[in-house]
Amino acid sequence: MSSKQEKGSTSLLMVLMLLAVGSLMLSGLSRQLSAQRFEVAAEIQFIKNQTAARSALAWGEKQSWQPQRTWQCQFESRNQWHACLHLTNKGEALLAASGSAAGPTLPFTLWRWGVLQGNKLVASAQGWLDFCPLLDDDLCKLPR
Repeated sequence: MSSKQEKGSTSLLMVLMLLAVGSLMLSGLSRQLSAQRFEVAAEIQFIKNQTAARSALAWGEKQSWQPQRTWQCQFESRNQWHACLHLTNKGEALLAASGSAAGPTLPFTLWRWGVLQGNKLVASAQGWLDFCPLLDDDLCKLPR
C-alpha cells in the first residue's frame, strides 16, 4: 500500500468516528428534550390552574355571603370557579376558592383569611394561603 491510500483511510475513519459520536450526542439530547417537554407541560398546566384559582378567589371576595358557621359555596359556571366561605368560632372568615384551567386536572385551591362585614368579605392584606389552615381535616374538605 502506498502512503497516500493510508492517509485517505485514516481521514475517512476519523470522519466516520465524528459522525458516530455526533449521532450519539444528538440521540441523547433528543431523549433529554423529550423528558423536559413533559415537565414543561406540567408546569404550564400548574400555572394555568393557579391563575384560575386566583381569579376564583378574587371573584369569591366580591360575592355576597351569609353569616353562618358552616361552609357555604357559590359557583361561577362560565369559568368553572368554586368559592366557599366558613366562619370560625373566633369570628374570622376563611374563603377557599378553586379553579381549573381546562381538562380533567384537579382544581387548585387557594385560601384567604378575612372578616365578614355585613354580607361582604373584607380580606386581610397578608391572609392568603395555598394550604388549608384549619386544624380539623374534615373542615378542609370543601362541599362540591
